[in-house]
Amino acid sequence: MAVTPNNYNAGGTGEFLGKDLVFFIVDYVNAVNASTGKDGAQDQVRKVLGQYGTLVAIGPLVDTNTQQVFVFEGAVGNAGSSNNSASEVAAVMQAAIRALGTVDSISLASATVTTTGLGILTAAAV
Repeated sequence: MAVTPNNYNAGGTGEFLGKDLVFFIVDYVNAVNASTGKDGAQDQVRKVLGQYGTLVAIGPLVDTNTQQVFVFEGAVGNAGSSNNSASEVAAVMQAAIRALGTVDSISLASATVTTTGLGILTAAAV
């Protein structure tokens, strides 16, 4: 029996995993590769970001261990609300990460959060 895909559009763009995916780049500014343990800098940032939606993937550390991509499934929002744009939520996430201050001797006070899409340049593949 042949299977026919429904609602298929090979020419469309988007990132899907049941729901649309939303991507954020966290630039820690400082290298966080040495702070991987429970309650370390990476763990604290993951906990903060998890408050804003369903976190489905975390990319590797890049750019001398200072940047990382976080992927959310579906809408993201402030304090449980999904009525905010991704860029508005990024600003709130950024403030929340910066509010962590110094964790495990790593300052997060200048960290930034930026929205992005799924796109990998051959020269930038990790």
